[in-house]
Amino acid sequence: MNVYVISSESALLVNEYINNIVKDSKNIATFDLNMVSLDMAILEAGYISMFGETKYIIVKNANFFGSAKLNEKDMEILLNYLEQPNSLSTLIFVCNGPIDARKKITKIVKEKYKLEIIPNLKFYEIEKRIGDFLTKNGFKYAPQAVKYIVSNNLNNYDLAMNEAKKIILYYDEAGFISYEDVVKISAKTINSNNFSFVDAVVDNDLETSLSLFKDLKVMKVEPSVLVSLLARDFRIMLNLKTLQEQGKREYAMMNELGLQDWQLEKYLKKIFPYKIKELESIMLKLAKLDLDIKSGKIDRFMGLELFILDICA
Repeated sequence: MNVYVISSESALLVNEYINNIVKDSKNIATFDLNMVSLDMAILEAGYISMFGETKYIIVKNANFFGSAKLNEKDMEILLNYLEQPNSLSTLIFVCNGPIDARKKITKIVKEKYKLEIIPNLKFYEIEKRIGDFLTKNGFKYAPQAVKYIVSNNLNNYDLAMNEAKKIILYYDEAGFISYEDVVKISAKTINSNNFSFVDAVVDNDLETSLSLFKDLKVMKVEPSVLVSLLARDFRIMLNLKTLQEQGKREYAMMNELGLQDWQLEKYLKKIFPYKIKELESIMLKLAKLDLDIKSGKIDRFMGLELFILDICA
């Protein structure tokens, strides 16, 4: 398999997947399609080294496998390459956001090569990975400490792992990590203003949303972080609303969505005024906003402000 297309919300999971492909190879070239054109990556993939070495070409922001479009020239170059790929090159495309399975290029990759859509990890999966990471570094820990790390970082694998790395740096040597220590030394990755902002948007409080957004902008909080937080909340709300209308009991909802009891109580209150179609529409708008920001189609601050006005007006 020498062509891969990978899609995931987690940069860490993407990197782990890529590392399993490239192994210990040093012959790796990386291209960012926000910075260079696709033909440069294809040219590198088609080039045959005089030493006959296997090489890996990683193409970031390959969002034309999703909702973005590729110009005709680049599409023709890519299609021609996929017809006759270089056997000594492994081409790895990374797509931000959902894959569009209807596209011709996606169908070709799925039929002839490898299309990998990596799902988000569940709470217990993140908890195990964080625990394994701490153990690998020689630490023992209280189970509640790891639960706190995951919960405090919004069940986000990337944020939780980053927090775990910070925690072990706090200690002079490997030892025991207690729940109390974690609470004391754990940096608040997402501060209270971020939470308040998300709550204000969810509550359709336009004045508070814009006021907090203005403050966060001054604090140089990246809009992509806020978009991610909003998407997480609305995704949980959509899934919870769907399970609720299916008549699922609360314990079943907790298990299926990987929520703690206090999280379930909070989100049950949030979903009350929403209908499923409204939540689906908001998720689509957030996905488009995220893609437009990452592809440079819109100013990241202006894009999020327009989203707030649309949702809360």
